[in-house]
This record gives sequence, C-alpha cells and structure tokens, in this order.
Amino acid sequence: MANATIVPEKVIAAGPRGFCIDKRSLKTGRSGGFALLVPCAALDAQAQVFGLDTAILTLQAQPQRLQRAPTTGNGLAEAFKDEQPIYEETGDGMSIVQLAQGGDALIPNGEGKHWRAALRFNGYLIGLAVYSEKDGVAAGENGKVLLIEFAEAVLAASPLKQFPVELE
Repeated sequence: MANATIVPEKVIAAGPRGFCIDKRSLKTGRSGGFALLVPCAALDAQAQVFGLDTAILTLQAQPQRLQRAPTTGNGLAEAFKDEQPIYEETGDGMSIVQLAQGGDALIPNGEGKHWRAALRFNGYLIGLAVYSEKDGVAAGENGKVLLIEFAEAVLAASPLKQFPVELE
C-alpha cells in the first residue's frame, strides 16, 4: 500500500519513494491511528536479508486536544530525555530530534540511534520516527533526510484544512 487513511478526511499515511505501508500494522479512526512503513521489497514473502540502508518508519496520530505534547525541538528533546537527545531542530512547521538510545527496541539488530519528529495539522499531533538496522545509514544524517521526506509525503497525501504557522 502506497498510502492509507489514518484519520478519515484528516490524516493520510504515505511514505517516501520505495516505502510501503504494512497493512498488518494499520490502526485507524477518528481517535487517531498508527502505521508502520517499510521498504516495499521487505513485504515480499521471499525477502530474507536487507542491507544497512534498510529503515522502518512509523506514524502515530492523536487528537491535539488529548495530547498537548511539546512540538518544538527543545520540547521533544525534553520529552525523550531518557533516550539521550543528541540533535534537535525546529522549523517549517516540524520539530526533529535524534536520539542516542531506544531505536533498537523496534527491530531485531536495530540501531539505538534513531530520529523522531512532531508536527500538527488538521487538529492532530503527528509523531513520525525513523529506525534502522545496527550501523545503518538511516541512523545518521540520511535518517534526518528520510524523516523530512516522510513528513512531506504525509502532508502531500493529507487534505490540509488546518496547519498551524507557529509551533508552541
């Protein structure tokens, strides 16, 4: 699946080129949802081993009124302080952090370093994450690029009705 509705008429999950949504992961509804995206080739039953460029992407959407989580780079860094933030940035309606720990919890042979982002639109707080294999390229600067491409794909696929200009 190239894209899927997470919140009807509000949030559509879509990934960068070459990434597909794992249908088994999909949770949808007005109260929010979740999607896991992987390289499309990984969804092939014949796939066995992937290289260090393999990445897993996640999207989580929650109504803004239920989740007043920080959406600045500094706020995200504070929210994830136990995972040791090593980079933070806020700009263009999105905040990004790179964390030194915790990324290995999602995938076997995972890299601890991973990227997270937060943005708000259409009344929802959207959390994005990029995880990679141990020593994978997505754990470094390429992960940030992939995260930005992921956010752009979600925004392009979603019907933007409300997008705050300033982050709190």
